[in-house]
Amino acid sequence: VEITDGYYVDFVWKATSFDRMQSAMKTFAVDDTSLTGYLYHKLLGHEVEMQTFRTKGHAATGLSVPGLPELNPSQLLAVKGVLQQPLSLIQGPPGTGKQNNGQVLVTAPSNIAVDHLTEKIASTGLKVVRLAAKSREAVTSIVEHLTLHTMIKSLVSPDKADLRKLMQLKEDQGELSSQDEKRFKSLKRNAEREILQAADVICTTCVGAGDPRLSNFRFRQVLIDEATQATEPECLIPIVQGAKHVVMVGDHMQLGPVVMNKKAAKAGLNQSLFDRLIRLQHRPFRLRVQYRMHPCLSEFPSNMFYEGTTRPTCIWANYYCSVT
Repeated sequence: VEITDGYYVDFVWKATSFDRMQSAMKTFAVDDTSLTGYLYHKLLGHEVEMQTFRTKGHAATGLSVPGLPELNPSQLLAVKGVLQQPLSLIQGPPGTGKQNNGQVLVTAPSNIAVDHLTEKIASTGLKVVRLAAKSREAVTSIVEHLTLHTMIKSLVSPDKADLRKLMQLKEDQGELSSQDEKRFKSLKRNAEREILQAADVICTTCVGAGDPRLSNFRFRQVLIDEATQATEPECLIPIVQGAKHVVMVGDHMQLGPVVMNKKAAKAGLNQSLFDRLIRLQHRPFRLRVQYRMHPCLSEFPSNMFYEGTTRPTCIWANYYCSVT
């Protein structure tokens, strides 16, 4: 491509993700009010005893949720186990379906995974809010109607009339006067806080858990999906938000975090927190029924990586098909 004189390109370093990871690590090192204290000593190889939770009657019986399929035995065992301990790992081999009181923070390293989680959780009837980074608010999503920025635009209550007027004015004119801009930001911030406080579940990426809009929230229950694809500092961001009960879902036998810098990867950044805990003998709940692959395809990974413990569900009428 031929570039004429008078043009130049500036590459701007965006450090938000790394700043939040670094902040989480600093908090992790000194915070003893949440589960991070236990994790800190666990990761250093210290002998620490994990407490158990007392569960109510529903934990001892079958668990069914409207809008979701019934759990198979290994899924049910995992759910019951998760309810009884503050830190749980759920290992889900490919296709096994590894998808309380108080607000729950649900995270994953990728936006696609978070959107999928949001959609599934919303189907249960729970109040779910998808918190997206401001830089992604213009990106179309399958859960657009559940995103915080869309909910703000859809507010119709009379007490939000001033906010609606200022939003429309900003959209028409492109900018507001300094006084109107200040009032707009204040009204919007209050509206965002109200929506987030009313939610049963807040879904965002691991890095998104460090969003300033969540700075005054403390989440006792945190779930991290695809945890084996997140770096350790990424996982710490949602955990240091006051977590007392953490569930990490993933599969350390599959691909781990993608770290582009070879030096960082060699130094250990390409190891997930999930994998490190496995190596420290933290036993995961393994899901054993896979719904994705034909039995002929699933047999090899089951025997090679999972000691032959995963089995196909009974949806395949014929194991073999003729090839012409």
